[in-house]
Amino acid sequence: MSPYKRIIDKAWSLRKKYINYTATNVFRLVNSYGDALPEVTIDVYDKNFLIQYFKPYEEHTKNKISIALNEIFKPENITQKTRLKGEDVETRLIFGPEIPKDFVVVENSIKFNISFQDGGGTGLFLDQRDNRKKIQTLSKGKELLNCFCYTSSFSVYAGLGGANRTVNVDLSKKAIEWSKKNFSLNQLDRNNHEFIVGDVWDWIKRFQKKGRLFDVIILDPPSFSTSKTRVFSVEKDFPELIGIGLNILRDDGILIFSTNIAKINFSKFFQLLPRIKNYTSKAYKIIDVSSQGLDFPIDGIYLIEPYLKFIMLTC
Repeated sequence: MSPYKRIIDKAWSLRKKYINYTATNVFRLVNSYGDALPEVTIDVYDKNFLIQYFKPYEEHTKNKISIALNEIFKPENITQKTRLKGEDVETRLIFGPEIPKDFVVVENSIKFNISFQDGGGTGLFLDQRDNRKKIQTLSKGKELLNCFCYTSSFSVYAGLGGANRTVNVDLSKKAIEWSKKNFSLNQLDRNNHEFIVGDVWDWIKRFQKKGRLFDVIILDPPSFSTSKTRVFSVEKDFPELIGIGLNILRDDGILIFSTNIAKINFSKFFQLLPRIKNYTSKAYKIIDVSSQGLDFPIDGIYLIEPYLKFIMLTC
């Protein structure tokens, strides 16, 4: 058995113990150092496999990894993305028939529209699967605001969990159109939900001015962004974002802040939390802290703690 086949086989033995493939056919199969394959991730999207390389690998090594996948899984196709620092993402089909521009996968029996051709993102952040399920369980009868919503996966879970209404805000028109597709895929009436192309900072201020409050607020911003009104960096600005979010949260509501920036470790995050008081008069408390799913292991050496922070607060 080749070393790559051994690595992938071992990674699969961990996942298949807890992933119900009939309800979830999208997950991470290999997570870089956490599965002994440095700077390489392999994701399963039903019968479509996506390999991502974050450092240069020789072509013969890449071929061996693809051969190992073929021998174990017999996928319909394999797509490769090369994501080297400072360079554009390069996407290449390396095995099988051409993949449709978009296709549908299932996570916890919920459908999502996926694309391998949309730069770095596919439309669904796989590390948030368990956190999306949390949102579903606490959304019944609630009004939810999803900021930086991307393709609105959290909101789809909320809608299926019985949310009365979701409000989805993103600066990208393409992301909002993608969001609408996901709602329709799951037979959610889009007329009961709002989809806003716009600047989150601007809209939070509008909601506050109008006295509009929400039961659940999700703040999952990109690490860095530029809008017409400001430049935003999670590392510097997340206490302000949480603070102004709390200003439009109903009493006993839940605000979720999430970031996948590894250099903001848990210790640094909690050290900076007191700055929230500079942006809100509301007292707050932390009620839950979690991270990525079991298919995103870390080795404890190259990455000493989980990179994903998913924090729930209430006031």
